[in-house]
Amino acid sequence: MRMLIWTPLNAAELQKSMHSGNVGPAALVPVQSGTVLLPPPGTRLNEAAYMTNRVRRIGGGAALAVWNDDAALLYMFTTTLGRASMWGSREAVLRLSAQAKQSGPVGRFFDRSTAGLVDLREKEKWQLDAVDKLTALYPAASRKGSLERIRDYGNGRAAIPEFFRAAGLPEVAQVAELAEQGRADSVLGTLEAPHAQQWPLALIVPLIALTALATIMFGVPAVVYYLTAALLVVVMLGLLVVLRRRLVRTKPINTVLPVIPVTQGAVPTD
Repeated sequence: MRMLIWTPLNAAELQKSMHSGNVGPAALVPVQSGTVLLPPPGTRLNEAAYMTNRVRRIGGGAALAVWNDDAALLYMFTTTLGRASMWGSREAVLRLSAQAKQSGPVGRFFDRSTAGLVDLREKEKWQLDAVDKLTALYPAASRKGSLERIRDYGNGRAAIPEFFRAAGLPEVAQVAELAEQGRADSVLGTLEAPHAQQWPLALIVPLIALTALATIMFGVPAVVYYLTAALLVVVMLGLLVVLRRRLVRTKPINTVLPVIPVTQGAVPTD
């Protein structure tokens, strides 16, 4: 499975804004139409979507592509909620979704229970809205070419490179193909997946329970308990923010957000 994010913002400006905004890690590939971001291996779909949405806020819009040999997902973010296009059989799309989300049994059951959402890709309004979002991101995009590829939703093979090529973004298609070949793996392997550490959240309930027990044992006024519990929640949420900042903001910019140049016919290199 592969992931990429495309935004019309140039790489130098994006790299600086991402580092100061604690967005990443990712490898940045400058292209004629903006920048392609390659998330590290192991990045979950929700983490990639979060990164894409933050990039959207920096650059005004972004697209997230996720694909394997049999299916593809493409989310256009011009607002907080992305519009999805899907390629491949229903089963292939569900397998890709579970793989991208790294779903457990509960997650896979939820996906199965909402599998009817896959049928939305067949509706003309849904297809036209996706093209509208694409042209909002990149006004020079080919509406005809991109719409034809969106309507060929049963064909999941090479869907992402073919979509970007049909849309008039051949350099983005080239990066997708090079990424698919594993040409950037040596760089991506040095990056840490943006997993947020959850242990502060796991401590909140036990600490609040201990606070309640201490309140009862020592006859502490209820208002003190509520204030202490609120303070614990604030402290733990603040700790989450501090831990997340360690992923990007506190590290050298070129280490967590390396720029990988791509030349005509070449492969990503340092």
